[in-house]
Amino acid sequence: MKKASLQRALLFALLFGTMLMFGLVENIRGVSFPLIRDEFDLPFERQGFMVAMLSLAYVVSNIIAGIFLWRFGIKPSAFAGYSVICLGLILVPFMPSFFPVTFALFAVFGGFGFLDVGMNALASKVFVAKAALLMNLLHSFYGIGAIIGPRLAGFIVANTEFGWRSVYVFSLPLALLTFALAIAARFPKDGAEAAGKTGSASDTNSANGVNSANASSAGKDCSAGETVKRKSFFDALKTPMVWLLALALGLALVVEANTPNWAPLYFHDIHGFDPATEGAAFLSAFFLLFTVSRLICGPFVEKIGYVRSLLGVAVLTLAVFAAGFAMGPRGIFALPALGFLVALFWPTLMAVAIVSFGKDAPVCAGATIAIAGIVNTAVQFLVGLTNRAIGPAWGYRSSAVYTVLLIFVLLLLYKKLRRQGVKRI
Repeated sequence: MKKASLQRALLFALLFGTMLMFGLVENIRGVSFPLIRDEFDLPFERQGFMVAMLSLAYVVSNIIAGIFLWRFGIKPSAFAGYSVICLGLILVPFMPSFFPVTFALFAVFGGFGFLDVGMNALASKVFVAKAALLMNLLHSFYGIGAIIGPRLAGFIVANTEFGWRSVYVFSLPLALLTFALAIAARFPKDGAEAAGKTGSASDTNSANGVNSANASSAGKDCSAGETVKRKSFFDALKTPMVWLLALALGLALVVEANTPNWAPLYFHDIHGFDPATEGAAFLSAFFLLFTVSRLICGPFVEKIGYVRSLLGVAVLTLAVFAAGFAMGPRGIFALPALGFLVALFWPTLMAVAIVSFGKDAPVCAGATIAIAGIVNTAVQFLVGLTNRAIGPAWGYRSSAVYTVLLIFVLLLLYKKLRRQGVKRI
């Protein structure tokens, strides 16, 4: 019993530590990217190329990770992610020019894509009760890392001799620490490990405490509640529920990412605000509310219901967008409130995947994340085209349109889950 408790504590430490590392290392780019541009005297289109390549690394690795997860299991997938991140962090400080730096950062962001799929798959095995509460709490640690990362990076750059390279040197120990936790932890068995073993489906179900009602309620879609055979990644891609949930998650990612990606440019280009002062304060307020929301809102989501909560949050998000845009330059004081709302989208939709797909949640969630990443990347490109075609005011304002689309998809998702009898929606 004590050994089981220790292993469970290690898994929790691994999940929360990884999410903290993820938020910290990913968001030091707010400090390092401008310094990289200055050192190599990059034109804006060259820096745009770097950002696009890193987004591509993340999306492609999501797809590869989903296939890798189905073939080899959660632990090898996590090991692959940690290994690639650590390799990239080791290489970045030694890269002499722009393209080698981009290559090394490509490895780091590719590792993030692997960990995103792997850690959410692991959470689907560990968080078998109070899934929304625990997923929101887990992802709040990403927000904590996002708050700490830029401030820590600024301190390191100001107090070391190697500039932006020092930021990645000092990030490596945290990545290695979480990797060590992954090595020490005993992961729950998943489909790849259980395949071919007699009775593996029932053994895994009892060992991980999956609620049989939730597992069977996914019925015709991606649940293993009916048969012993596990779904493959390609089977998941043939599942209508995976595509519906992926579309909801992709649009939720768009609505979430548009504020940190486009709001500072909107306020700079349209209202003349300084991105280094007003823009930085705006983003700090956004991520602070983002983190607080994930820390405190999980119990309310559990009580109200997962998709019902998402629908309410999406409607409030639309109202805040409308009010913030109508306020003109004073909208900079209203729009940070979006952080409190959009923070609930990702973890709550992952909780929907857990209760919808049962024992197949890891592989189905991996497929969902991969598709959602493609949707987000495509729409972010479309937002940029909107800025170019209509004017810089309209790219960020188009967030309201994507919020309306998200509400529509969530309504479809709610109706489908109700027909299937899935609980806690």
